[in-house]
Amino acid sequence: MRALMLMLVGALLAGCDGGGTTRKVETGYKGKARLDAYLAAGRFLEANGYTVESKPGWPGLDEDVAVMIVPASVITTKSYARELEEWVSDGGHLLCLVEHAESYHDDWSRFPRGSGESKTLVPDPLVELFGKAGVEVERGDKIEAKRLRRDGSRYEVLAESSTGVKVDGGKKRLLMGWTEYGEGLITVMVDARPFRNRYIGDHDHAALLLAMVEASPYEGTVVIVRDAALSLWALLWKHGWPALAGLLAVTVFWLWKNMPRFGPLRREDPPSKLRDYDHHLEALGDFQWRLDKGASLLRPLRESVLDRAQRLAAVGHRDGDLFEWIAQRAGVTRDRAQRAMTHEHPGDATAFTRVLADLQKIHLSLT
Repeated sequence: MRALMLMLVGALLAGCDGGGTTRKVETGYKGKARLDAYLAAGRFLEANGYTVESKPGWPGLDEDVAVMIVPASVITTKSYARELEEWVSDGGHLLCLVEHAESYHDDWSRFPRGSGESKTLVPDPLVELFGKAGVEVERGDKIEAKRLRRDGSRYEVLAESSTGVKVDGGKKRLLMGWTEYGEGLITVMVDARPFRNRYIGDHDHAALLLAMVEASPYEGTVVIVRDAALSLWALLWKHGWPALAGLLAVTVFWLWKNMPRFGPLRREDPPSKLRDYDHHLEALGDFQWRLDKGASLLRPLRESVLDRAQRLAAVGHRDGDLFEWIAQRAGVTRDRAQRAMTHEHPGDATAFTRVLADLQKIHLSLT
């Protein structure tokens, strides 16, 4: 039986003619190059003797920083623009990249993020700075460039964009423009792709980048800023959305399991009109005080004290003044004992309290 099964499996495998097709799809770099789109550019500049710092977030523009390569979308606040203006005026070189500049863009995607028509290619604070320098970035017809000039040299470059830059009131829109500002220099490159990892090795892209850096008024560190405008949530959703989706599902299930079911709120129970027992006693005492100054409350206690006193005095065969005997028994004066036993209508609450306290003391002495 086993041999028969093996023969059937062999026949099935032999019938497979391997007619499937294999297709290779280029998905991009791995490791640091996937996170840093300007890793190759930084290493190229280091190979040419420059000190390069490449990191996300706004850098400190120290005196040793000579060149700053930054996406335009990063400069979103007036404080950033003001700091840049002071730094450029003192001799810094700002190389601003407009489109496809952030590292999170995927150069291998058919629909790269940010490739659509954006309404704010250049944030307002940077527009104000560009206006002071005589630089204008605007949209229009598509521009294609195969060669760009820089300092009298021509570089073969493959770049295109519907956005162009005008410098010093020029009428022609270009893919690259530069102007002096104070002691420094501002260079605007509309299409940043020639400097990214995938394209910097093509044509004269690397040579153009080196020429831009060498055109800086002073020597120093080259700082490459990347993705400072990208939020942490966007990064998590881009790279860790399966884990976030699972966490969200678990959270929703936990809330559904532990929280009360959804629905209209239950009406609150109306406050009870019934009062506590001590409130009833208080009300009863107030009524008796207003009725007869508390005489009806003192009478039962006096009758109990008198009955106990008479029985105890009869047992002891004691004759004489009963009030004097009660006073000696309770440890009070005779007048207080007589007042406690005979005073019918105390004048106020203080007198009533004193009479009641003496009666309680006498009552305890007779138990």
